[in-house]
Amino acid sequence: MKFGLKKGQKLYSILKFKCPHCHEGEFFENRNPYHLSNMSTTLDNCPKCGRKFSMEPGFYYGAMYVSYALGVAHIVSFIVAEKVLYDQMEFWNFIFLVGFFLVLLTPLYYALSKIIWANMFFNYKGIKNEKS
Repeated sequence: MKFGLKKGQKLYSILKFKCPHCHEGEFFENRNPYHLSNMSTTLDNCPKCGRKFSMEPGFYYGAMYVSYALGVAHIVSFIVAEKVLYDQMEFWNFIFLVGFFLVLLTPLYYALSKIIWANMFFNYKGIKNEKS
């Protein structure tokens, strides 16, 4: 059984930062979430299929809930890893380690939260169906 990413899967759009509608056009102005001058700025429309990425003003405010969930998953995974790998890690060392990686990964989580949020509302239709 092969588990590669294919167009039509939401995970394809999320991990490659592609348009959730056609999976061909770019979703962000710059694919690098660590390019801080335009950090995770979405395009207005898909350059390939023309799909508008924002359903209404303030559409991406809902991505804050996804970002919160990613942060909680980050912290829980560190807690589980600490319990499995280091049974007696000092509290402040653990807090510093979790905080350091949370700050380091924040731009990535921000970009992921926006693309996940968009994928919750836009379904894959392919490029040929949007031109109508």
